[in-house]
Amino acid sequence: METTTQGPQSGFSESLPTNLGLIRQRYPSTTLTVESMTIGTTSQTKVMILHDTQYVDPVVLERIKNFLSSVEVQMFQSGEQLLDIIKKSNRSLFPVMLVSERPDRVAVNLAGGKVILLTSGSPFAVILPTVMKDFMASMEDIYQTYWVGRFLQVLRYIGFFLSITLPGLYVALTSYNPEVFRAQLAISIAGSRTGVPYPSFIEVLLMLFMMELLTEASIRLPKAIGPTATTVGGLILGQAATEADLVSNIMIILVSAVAISNFVVPINSFSFAIRVLKYFVLVLATLFGLLGVVIGFFMIIAYFVKLDSFGEPFFTLVQNKSKKNLGNG
Repeated sequence: METTTQGPQSGFSESLPTNLGLIRQRYPSTTLTVESMTIGTTSQTKVMILHDTQYVDPVVLERIKNFLSSVEVQMFQSGEQLLDIIKKSNRSLFPVMLVSERPDRVAVNLAGGKVILLTSGSPFAVILPTVMKDFMASMEDIYQTYWVGRFLQVLRYIGFFLSITLPGLYVALTSYNPEVFRAQLAISIAGSRTGVPYPSFIEVLLMLFMMELLTEASIRLPKAIGPTATTVGGLILGQAATEADLVSNIMIILVSAVAISNFVVPINSFSFAIRVLKYFVLVLATLFGLLGVVIGFFMIIAYFVKLDSFGEPFFTLVQNKSKKNLGNG
């Protein structure tokens, strides 16, 4: 799930002792502490809490333990279930915990003062607390040169911004504020939409909805036919829609750019939230034009500022002084 072109290629398994051994192999520090507890009234699933006493924040650790102790569920199958439990309590759109299958990511975050949860029967580890910087970081960054790593990080943030605002900008600039474009570009966009029988926001909504269906189909289909089916479906859909004058050619380019920008985000749970967030900006752009895009973007920033992960602000850049040289921690 978390592929890289460089670095270790090992991943966790469904065996709890094996997963613990993979972490100890990469993190042999004597200050690494392992605590056990059980969650689930029926399943009695064993959960291990890992942290480095040298770097962990005791207050955050206590909050996490209190949260785990308060979990009341009959069947606890994996650490990812905690995402659903937190979601039901705070209705957050964005995840506040990071799920990873890579032992090297876990080792780096342990040295950064994070708390790791390992669940029996699950090939994933849960990293707490988690901030936005963690969701936008890939293990590829610390295996590249300095400037290449920084370039990739900037590229992801640009993709994040485009994925959220591009559909709304298209509606705002074509329907409300076409004077922003140069005359040649404005005429070109207007000419491509000559045969489209409905407003631009309906056009955007239709194509985004079809792209969401293609994305979900690519996830659910068998791996042998999934990429081929979605690629062929996308090509046929785009070509047929433009020839039937249901959407403009520029709309096809825009939807493709939005899809590509969304896939740049390395953590799936965060990219799924971005897929929902762009509709919020689209609605504001439909109602208020370019002003709605600006208002929507600042509302998203305000929401991020309000969000926290077990007391850690979501916009925190460095949670611990020991993390200055860890790149991904």
